[in-house]
Amino acid sequence: MDLRKRRLGRTGLLVSEIGFGAANVGTVAEAEDAVFRAFSLGINFVETGRSYGESEYVIGRALRRLGEGAAVVHVASKTLKRTRDGALSDLERSLGHLGLVRVDIYQLNDVDEGAWGQVMASGGALEGLQEAREQGLVGHIGITSHSAEVLRRAVESGQFDTIEVAYSPFNRSGEAVIRLAHRRGIGVIGMKPFGGFGMLGSLKVSPFAQALSAAALLRYALSNRCLSVTIPGMRFVREVEENMVVAASYQPMTPGQKARLRKQAQAFLAVG
Repeated sequence: MDLRKRRLGRTGLLVSEIGFGAANVGTVAEAEDAVFRAFSLGINFVETGRSYGESEYVIGRALRRLGEGAAVVHVASKTLKRTRDGALSDLERSLGHLGLVRVDIYQLNDVDEGAWGQVMASGGALEGLQEAREQGLVGHIGITSHSAEVLRRAVESGQFDTIEVAYSPFNRSGEAVIRLAHRRGIGVIGMKPFGGFGMLGSLKVSPFAQALSAAALLRYALSNRCLSVTIPGMRFVREVEENMVVAASYQPMTPGQKARLRKQAQAFLAVG
């Protein structure tokens, strides 16, 4: 299956429209098989983090199993630490678990308004990642947040190459900052296209199961050209293959189709 690619903002990286969100790994064996299958089918972007259990270790195993093909895979990881020393310590651990000497993107993870000042201050986590970039350990610096205001500040600061933002019919709070980042040449990583952990399970036993299927929700995210890459969380080979079929064959939704899907999403939330 051939996947279309998009430019990840000013990083210049060309990434598959769908990436592998590696937060919800299961056993090492099943997770490694899922990640390896994704890489084998043409997904060349994977996003993990220090807080995701054995996720980095699993990705490292899959990359080694891929052999020479690993050179085309772009890896992003992240830290929850807020200080220079903490971020550098986490980066060292990430590189070790991934089996890499350099990671393409390293992100400040889940920064809220309370942590913003700390990570941006002298001795903060951003300073540590900037030093790591100068040393060649990090290619680009990103930030993830569930606060549209924090992401707006990040974009306007000019200090970040990528942002990661929740985007689905269930959550439209980030739409303005997604457009702003795209205009500024900042790569946009769209997370939680299915609405977040456990949402698909709830949808499957609801009257909205057909309208709000995984395929429809993924197509909705892929239809936003301001997103550089969409990273559904995947755990099993089956999920990888189902998502790949959508990504390889979808037609962008029309404005009317998007509006109808958003209406269904809001109706689901209202009764949930």
